[in-house]
Amino acid sequence: MRKVMVSPCQPDHIFTMCDPDLPGEAEFEAITLRAFGCMYPQYQCVVFGGRFLYEGEQRKPDLAMIARDRSHWFVVEVELVSHSLEGHVLPQVRAFRYGEPQSECAMILSRELGIDLGDAATLISRVPRAVVVVANRSRVDWEHAIRALQGQLVVVTRFAGPTGREAFEVAGSLAAIKESLGFGTYSSQDAMIRFATNIGLPDGQIQMEGVSGVTSLWKVIRDERWAWVVKDTGRLDVPDGAHVQLIRAIDGRITLRV
Repeated sequence: MRKVMVSPCQPDHIFTMCDPDLPGEAEFEAITLRAFGCMYPQYQCVVFGGRFLYEGEQRKPDLAMIARDRSHWFVVEVELVSHSLEGHVLPQVRAFRYGEPQSECAMILSRELGIDLGDAATLISRVPRAVVVVANRSRVDWEHAIRALQGQLVVVTRFAGPTGREAFEVAGSLAAIKESLGFGTYSSQDAMIRFATNIGLPDGQIQMEGVSGVTSLWKVIRDERWAWVVKDTGRLDVPDGAHVQLIRAIDGRITLRV
């Protein structure tokens, strides 16, 4: 079994790896919740059992991790490697990646995050999500199969010290495939989109994909309150007052959604 030592060297700073096969799924879920709650302070990690409908079946995950800046979130499925990859794990990943969140998803996140139901519904429907499977052991076949569905695999291992203190190892990383930069309002009179000034865009010229799917040049101009985004040439073909959203992909590409 592996051991880790936290400096300075003394007996109660030595932690021994716990048997990864000993906890049941409910206990392993609680272990994951404690580990993630500490190691990922930029997220709120909550119990989440909202249903997702996919190909006529409804499936429930275990946890959710929501970025504190509300730019993206993860649906988290906690699994023991003794479970069937093809029969259980991959169908879960497909449902959470491609399925339709049901109404209770927003209600659960509203309650767990302490936010308005409307804000929770917007988070569910418009903020990009990804799927993370947390396993109790590393499995190459699981990693390849989950990655093929654009999911991510993380392995959580618990260590225990002689006084009952615990430590965790998290192998793998969380990657936001897409992020919401924020929401703005279009003014047809000015031919500009108004965003909060702290939106994650640099001043000056940027490339952005419009609602038609065509990439063009845009300009970002800021004042004390707002960031104004305007096309270099032409006008945005959306109604006056329309609410628009900017999505940034992991490769840096920015897309405008209405």
